[in-house]
Amino acid sequence: MSEKNLRIERELHRQEENRRFILQAAEKIFVQKGYRLTTVDDIAEEAQFSKATLYRYFKSKSDIFLEIIYSSFKESYDGIKKIQMKALSAEKKLKDLIGFIISTYHKKKNLSRILFMEKSAMKKLMKENSDYQVSHPDFHPEISPRIKSLMEQISGVISEIIKEGVEAGEFRDMDVHDARVVLGSLLRGFYFRGPIQDKKYSIQETTDLLHSFFLNGIKRQKMPTKGD
Repeated sequence: MSEKNLRIERELHRQEENRRFILQAAEKIFVQKGYRLTTVDDIAEEAQFSKATLYRYFKSKSDIFLEIIYSSFKESYDGIKKIQMKALSAEKKLKDLIGFIISTYHKKKNLSRILFMEKSAMKKLMKENSDYQVSHPDFHPEISPRIKSLMEQISGVISEIIKEGVEAGEFRDMDVHDARVVLGSLLRGFYFRGPIQDKKYSIQETTDLLHSFFLNGIKRQKMPTKGD
């Protein structure tokens, strides 16, 4: 490799490291102050870069925020894809997947809280008009295409794991799409279950509980009768 190519490679590596460091610093500030109160000056100070340097990498505060959200979804996709590729039964993959997602929710809980609680932050994730109400149950604005694509890929992998279990005879015959929707609802509903949290669950306890309920439900299994 020529000296010129080495210089280019080193410069690209330096730029990537700078971007990563800025995003880490920004996530820390967003979690501390919330989206609305965070400024580019705050991020620059935390990252120990000049404001001008930040603008060489990102166009705005919202650009930084969206990149953090994208990176979080990309990390989730990579982790779930690794689970899918393991030489495990579909049931074990499903349990590992639930544990991974719960761990990710726990790690990113404060960032998730910003999205759920701050309309200004949600507006950066969604493309909608100024009349949009985050709490409106029937209106779902268009998500940023890059993030939507990752969400679809994540959903696809989860569906493939469930389908694998059905085809292997581990799971009963079912609509895979419906099963994936129910599992996603269980995961989100459990982790973001509101103010009534009179019992604390560890990540492992949460994983075991959701895995058991998703696989077995709550209906009492019919006892075999004599002659069966």
